[in-house]
Amino acid sequence: MPGSYAARQPPAEKGEKPATVLVTGFGPFLSKFPRNSSWEIASTLPALIPTSPTSPTPIQIHVHHEAIRVAYKHVTALIPQLLPPNNPLHPEPEIILHIGLAAGRDFFALEQSAHGRGYHQIPDVDGERFPDGSAEAAFPPAKFPPVLKTSFDTSDVLARWKANLGYSSVEGSADDEDAPDVRLSSDAGNFLCGFIYYNSLAHYFSVSGEERPVAFMHVPDLSSSEDKMREGREVAIALIKALVESKRKMGARDASTHADVEGAGKSKMSDATDGNKTDNNFA
Repeated sequence: MPGSYAARQPPAEKGEKPATVLVTGFGPFLSKFPRNSSWEIASTLPALIPTSPTSPTPIQIHVHHEAIRVAYKHVTALIPQLLPPNNPLHPEPEIILHIGLAAGRDFFALEQSAHGRGYHQIPDVDGERFPDGSAEAAFPPAKFPPVLKTSFDTSDVLARWKANLGYSSVEGSADDEDAPDVRLSSDAGNFLCGFIYYNSLAHYFSVSGEERPVAFMHVPDLSSSEDKMREGREVAIALIKALVESKRKMGARDASTHADVEGAGKSKMSDATDGNKTDNNFA
């Protein structure tokens, strides 16, 4: 009968365009850390973070197929091929997240900047170093600042990161909130973690000069238990969601000025205010 048809339904709302995030982790670098927590986390991340009431953007996660070798030559050869435009990954990743191990820390840290020099002191897994002369050749001072900073608004990312982990406010402490301890840091160290971070930031700096959608998260050693490793994965997922949310809502911070890139290394280390000493043996 003509009157028996169902009422016309309103068209479904168009969802947000998915975000693509490329993630890396490091392999072993010391005999006492045969399992690098950064790769243990990266290699077990979900391929998709679906939408939720608090995270309306679906997120596709692409993890680099193998742990990054803790070697300077490997990183310098890999980064130009790993990052757009040379990486054939489609859709092109809009965010790069490197994860590394900070064995001397007991908290998770979002690093804000990296240095282009100072990688001559600690040998890599091949027994090689990256002297400042090599850095001068790879990153000429006339073109690259000595310190490069991510274009993410890290304060906004931290607030979203904490909210995703259940903090009641950005000022809340891990003890008060019974949540993972997450912080900002201004010292990515002078080993492979700082090195890969600077290489990636420099890649984007040479391509666009402005937007550098690269983030670096340091994780403590979590290899003693699966519960700790599970928490590490939750922290990484919460950070990935925060990075996507911040980039979609806030856009790229203006990181194009020389004062910003050079002054990044002069900011006060947030993780130094409570007496924690940074461990330069980061990887």
